[in-house]
This record gives sequence, C-alpha cells and structure tokens, in this order.
Amino acid sequence: MLKEFKNLSPDEQQLFFDAIPLITILVAGADDDIDEVELEEAQRLADIRSFNNAGHLTAYYELLQENLSTRIQELSRELPNAVEPRQQEIASRLARFNEIFPKMALPFAYLYYRDFVSFAKHVAESHGGFMRFMTVGPDEAKVMHLPMLTPVERPSKVDYPDLP
Repeated sequence: MLKEFKNLSPDEQQLFFDAIPLITILVAGADDDIDEVELEEAQRLADIRSFNNAGHLTAYYELLQENLSTRIQELSRELPNAVEPRQQEIASRLARFNEIFPKMALPFAYLYYRDFVSFAKHVAESHGGFMRFMTVGPDEAKVMHLPMLTPVERPSKVDYPDLP
C-alpha cells in the first residue's frame, strides 16, 4: 500500500488505480473513437512517469503501468458502449475524488489532481487533430481539464518548496 493511501478505504484505493485508465477512456473516447495512438500514448506516459516524476508519484505509476492496458480493456468492456452514457459514468466515478482528496495528507491531493489533469491533456493532444493543426478536437477539449474534479490548490511554497 502506498503511504498516501493509508487513510483510504479499499474501494477508494482501487479508484486511484482506475483513475488513469478511466481518464484515458474518457478523453480518448470523447470523439467515440478510441484509437491505438491514444492508448499507446497513455501507456508511454505511464511508463515515463513511473521513473521520471520528480520522485513524487513514481511508486504509484510503477504499480499502475504494469497492467494499464489490461485495465483499460477491462473497464472498456464494463462501461456503456454509447458515448454519452459512458462519459457520464466515468465522470461520476471520477467525481468521487472530490470526497477523497480532502482525506489525503498534504501534498498528495494536489499532486494527484495535477497529475490527472496533465495526463488527460497529454492523451487529448496525442491524436494530433487535423494535419497536426488542431492538436485537440472539440470533444476532447470538453473533458481534458477534468471538469468533474474540483481543483486542488497547491500547498504553501514555504512548506513544500519542491512541488511543481
């Protein structure tokens, strides 16, 4: 168990490990076309973050990246096929973080929130748009900032000077 999860229930901990797969499905599937480029970018990004995350969330990504593709496939089968119901279900699941983040010790809620939004943005930009002029399509743009999550403020720079 990761130290930042010590105050969380098993269901809440599982939601953290489902967050990145859910974010991938939410953003990549916003245009009703989850393509291999977006899935490969999600896996690549998780791999990179497992060893290059300024030491903040590397353990989380090490655990996550081991079965990310498998979990994306499992959740894809579990979620509704139609875009709107699927997006609503994912948004509902991710919105649970608004209750979970306050339970976490500083600075972890901020770090996870920031990382989730950054991950969503990278997946949205991975497809490339029309001839690479529009890097994010209009459907992805609606969800890539994860509007279902209440922003988590950065903790004090005095107390946490090394945070991004």
